Amino acid sequence: MHRRRRPYSAAVTAALLAALLGACGSPDSGAVAGSGPSATASPGPRTPVAKADPPVTGALDDHRHVARRTTTGRRPHMVQRCTDRTRRVRHTSSSGSGKRKSTRTWYTTEHYKDCRKVQQGTESYTRVVSAERWCVELDDVGGDRTRDDVWFKVDSATYGRAADAEEGTRMSFTPLATGC
Repeated sequence: MHRRRRPYSAAVTAALLAALLGACGSPDSGAVAGSGPSATASPGPRTPVAKADPPVTGALDDHRHVARRTTTGRRPHMVQRCTDRTRRVRHTSSSGSGKRKSTRTWYTTEHYKDCRKVQQGTESYTRVVSAERWCVELDDVGGDRTRDDVWFKVDSATYGRAADAEEGTRMSFTPLATGC
């Protein structure tokens, strides 16, 4: 019975593999993005990663680095406690068949450890109150002279470019978030 299922399961596996490989073809193969079995797969190296916010442009006004703030917290310190235990294990063995069948039963003692986590005091740890962030302030955002003093949260590389640039320099970047 198992020998009949192996070719069938191998055929099903091969068909699924071929379907997955066909759906993961090159970007110009005609496959529609976001459809088929590869819709939940991570994007390949050729697929551009879509950002949440569109790129912004404007004149550099200011930049700000907000350091990470931490505090010390306390939490339960959990340790593993183990107890040696034993249990009685039943074994059976059969021999013969029909009226001559006999069953032999015997018992052995099995040793094992029963482990569980228990609290033993408390421990201190470093808790992050606010994460580190880098911000850039732009004037004339998107060419609109009325949109001044708008803050954008950016990555450290964009912040580094802003720190090296003079005030009033035109900058274009993709922000992580609006506001700081």
